[in-house]
Amino acid sequence: MKKVFLFFFALQSAIYTFAQQVPIGAWRTHLPYNQVMAVDASANEIYCGTTGGIFTINQSSGEIFKLSTIDGLAAVNISKLAYNQITNQILIAYANSNLDLLSENKVYHLPEIFDKQGLGNKTINAITFNGSLAYLSCGFGIVVYDLVKREVKDTYYVGAGGSNLEIYQIAVTGQNIYAAAADGVYQANINNPLLADYRSWIKHAATQNYPGGFTKSIVSFNNLIYGLFGQSIYKFNGDSWQLTQIFGPDVKRLKVSNNSLVTIADFRIISYNQSESMIKNIQNLNGFASANDVLIANQDILIADGSKGLVKTIDGNSFQYVLPNGPNTTAVQELRYVDGKILMSPGAITPIYSPAFNNDGFSVFDKEEWTSLSNINNTAFQPVRDIVSSTFDGASKTKYLASYFNGVIEVNENGAVKIDNQNNSSLQTTIGDASSIRVNGIILDKDNNLWVSQYGVNRPLSVKKSDGTWTSYAFSSVIQDPAVPITGLTIDFNNQKWLTVRNLGIIVFDGSKAKKFAFSASEGGIPGTNVNCMSVDLDGALWMGTNQGISVFYDTANIFSITQAEIPNVIENGFLKPLLRSENVNCIATDGANRKWIGTDHGVWLFSADGTQQIKYFNKKNSPLLDDKITSIVVEPNGGEVFIGTAVGIISYRGNATETVKKMNKITVYPNPVRPGFNGTIGIKGLSKNSRVKIANINGDLVYQTTANGGEAIWNGKNFSGDSVSSGVYLVLIVNEDGSDTAVSKILIVR
Repeated sequence: MKKVFLFFFALQSAIYTFAQQVPIGAWRTHLPYNQVMAVDASANEIYCGTTGGIFTINQSSGEIFKLSTIDGLAAVNISKLAYNQITNQILIAYANSNLDLLSENKVYHLPEIFDKQGLGNKTINAITFNGSLAYLSCGFGIVVYDLVKREVKDTYYVGAGGSNLEIYQIAVTGQNIYAAAADGVYQANINNPLLADYRSWIKHAATQNYPGGFTKSIVSFNNLIYGLFGQSIYKFNGDSWQLTQIFGPDVKRLKVSNNSLVTIADFRIISYNQSESMIKNIQNLNGFASANDVLIANQDILIADGSKGLVKTIDGNSFQYVLPNGPNTTAVQELRYVDGKILMSPGAITPIYSPAFNNDGFSVFDKEEWTSLSNINNTAFQPVRDIVSSTFDGASKTKYLASYFNGVIEVNENGAVKIDNQNNSSLQTTIGDASSIRVNGIILDKDNNLWVSQYGVNRPLSVKKSDGTWTSYAFSSVIQDPAVPITGLTIDFNNQKWLTVRNLGIIVFDGSKAKKFAFSASEGGIPGTNVNCMSVDLDGALWMGTNQGISVFYDTANIFSITQAEIPNVIENGFLKPLLRSENVNCIATDGANRKWIGTDHGVWLFSADGTQQIKYFNKKNSPLLDDKITSIVVEPNGGEVFIGTAVGIISYRGNATETVKKMNKITVYPNPVRPGFNGTIGIKGLSKNSRVKIANINGDLVYQTTANGGEAIWNGKNFSGDSVSSGVYLVLIVNEDGSDTAVSKILIVR
């Protein structure tokens, strides 16, 4: 079924200067735009398809706008896009084989290929237009879309006997259509009504001087067909193939742009005229790293680069880089809030707990700006792999990064890098793999000591004290395995260290003694067979996410006298049910009202502080959520923004709970004034826990009252009867829970 979404570029131009200005209930993406996969242009806009969505550049003003799932796109990881001049539409192909059509400020979903079962390889390799028809070169054959009707017109299976055959690219010239396939080039009359019959397609052979082998790139240029065969470029004149003098080594794709034939290699772009004479030769190892696509617009060469965004050049001597701000990767292993910053660790750990050798480095979101540190901008990061956790010391301005391959990476405020490993610390190489130091947890305690957990060593917990000395700890009294499979670390309000152990439960350590809790009733009664994550809430309780739901230790101060974990029950249809018992819980975060945001393989839940009531549930179908598999969640406490890491990147949602304050001396109301047309939620923040809020008109008549959710109260702008209040100034009267503190603010409403 096709779905249509309206989108407005003007909405995307808004940049939230401060987190508290993000409207309550609003979504925004935090995606990388440095990996541009495709570029094309209409008369007014340049369209760049990236692994993080689309960004457009207005050719007159230079303004940049972003499009994502928030605007109705089906996904964000774009593989191809192309502009059709006849229909004035942009056709978008995603890496997951889904399709969208952008037409007149609307997004139309075209899910036929994505939804179809039994097709095998559904990769969309290329888009070719012929009039208002789009020919899609797919892993199984050819799909023809009618862009005007927005529907599939036909499907061609050109393999032997009508079987699946991967098509890499389509070219059309005159009355003929050519398909570059996995076993050669096929040709047919494009007007043949029987193209769905594989016998209508003729495979090129030696009688046509066919070069042999196959080509992944074929284009129509100057009424001829050009194909890339190995390291050489040939042309077909309708009768036979001929070798050209066009430079072929390292070329990975051909394209026609602005009446020029363009050869695309990683570090080289060459354009040719109709006489096959070279027009421009752009070669620069420092200018662009991995060209995926190219567009010639007037004198500009626009290169879709695999790591530097859209690269603009005229002569190859100077380069301009165009891309919206964002992290440098969609990979998200951990999100953490420290000292006003969101830290993003993109490294990976394989299902068998080995390093994945991710080299995406590390990213920080601070003051509404993403910055990244990797081997691209810091040579000291060349050997660094799999940053899976991180923290920040606000006093020394040092970032501490946990590498699941190298150990601990220290980065000072000047960018200098130090690697802590087996040679200069108490860290150990992995038993059975001396090449790796698998650090998976890193956190600073209240005394500024750095605690580090490792996988597969006999002393899996280390501490770097504030004086710089290192000490390590073993847990042979509770774990007999010499290669202790520790998978995570956190610290509670009592300065106790909690360690998750692969398939064995959880260990708590107070500095002198340790205790293990496991899954059997006699060992702790934790549900499931593996603890995936831990989170300490505002009351000091330790919440654990397992492969079968949630369990909690509420009284962590007396943990060594406790024998059983408790399982919270949620109320469903009047009955109590173990919280998320059927879910694989990947992450838990607590907001300013002590409510629990829980990420699973099937989306995000928000539960009340005790877990008994479900407040919200987001998945990819009912929200702009990028993906249902949630890898990490963190709540920015001051603004209440919930950052959600997914399998395909980060998206955030502005919740309605912020952290509480002890003294209500800075009340913020937003938006203020409330302007005509605003129908959203008004936030009142800077409140104490359980503060009572009353809203009255200038005459003193009470129109609304509520209780703070954490440090924030919300109002929908309506009175007790549910009617929108009229224009005017409204007083906000606030008193804390015990009546010892009060505050007053004002709201101007303009209808």
